[in-house]
Amino acid sequence: MVAPILSLMDDFAAQEFLEQVTDEWAAVGVLRVLCDLVDQIWRDDLARHRPDLGDDAMSLGMQASRNLCNLAVRRLQRLPGVRARDRKTLEVTYAGRVLHVGKAPSDSPTWEVNQVDWADSDVREQAAAANTGVYQSSSGTLFENWDDPFPEQNLDPSALRHLHLTWQGLADGSTRSWLGFPRLGSHPWFAVLLLDDTRIGDITIDLRELDEADAGAPITLHLPDLDVPDERANPGRKPHRRVSRLHQ
Repeated sequence: MVAPILSLMDDFAAQEFLEQVTDEWAAVGVLRVLCDLVDQIWRDDLARHRPDLGDDAMSLGMQASRNLCNLAVRRLQRLPGVRARDRKTLEVTYAGRVLHVGKAPSDSPTWEVNQVDWADSDVREQAAAANTGVYQSSSGTLFENWDDPFPEQNLDPSALRHLHLTWQGLADGSTRSWLGFPRLGSHPWFAVLLLDDTRIGDITIDLRELDEADAGAPITLHLPDLDVPDERANPGRKPHRRVSRLHQ
C-alpha cells in the first residue's frame, strides 16, 4: 500500500479519512476508469503530437484534458450513484462529494504534487476555499492535543466535501496520478496520496460498450472483496466491513 503524502502539518486525521474515501471511490470503479483513461489518452495524444506543425506543450495539455473530460463523462455516467459533468473542467459527484480533475503543469519527473497552484483555476480555487472553510486542522499547532476545540472550530475531516485528482503525463508516455483534499494556504493539501493499482482497485470494467451509440444496459463491474465503512457499527469511528460486490 502506498503511503499518503502528508501535509507539512502531518494531518493524520485528514490522512485517515482520505484513505477511507479513496477506498469508497475505488470500490465503485471511478478511480479505475479515470486512471485507465489518463494512461490511454496521454499515450495516444503524445503519439500524435506534431511540433513541426505548431504543436506545443500547451496544445498537448489542452488536447489531453479535453479528451479526458469528454471520455470520462461518457464512461462514468452509468456507474452506480456516479454523476460526471463537463463544467469547463471534469466534475465527478459521488456519495456526497465532488471530485475535480486537473493536469499537472509539468512533464518533469522531478515535479512534486505539493507544487500545484489552485489559483490557476477558479473552479479548483473555490473547491479548496470550501474545504478550508469547513475544516480547521489542529495538527502541528499548540492546540493539537486539546480535547475541546474552540467555538466554531470543526476538527472533523468528514466535513471535507471536495476532492481533487491531479494527473501528470511524462515525456516517456508514462503517467502519475494523486488524489487529495485541496486547501488554501501555504500548503495546497490537507492530505494527498499517490494512486497506484493497489489504491484504485483490482476492478474489471468492460468499457467498450460505453463507446457504442446504443449502450442502454448498465455495465457490469466485477469487484473484489473490499473494505468499506460500516457506519451502523459506530457512527463516530466508521469501522470497516468486508463485502463482495457485483454491479449490473
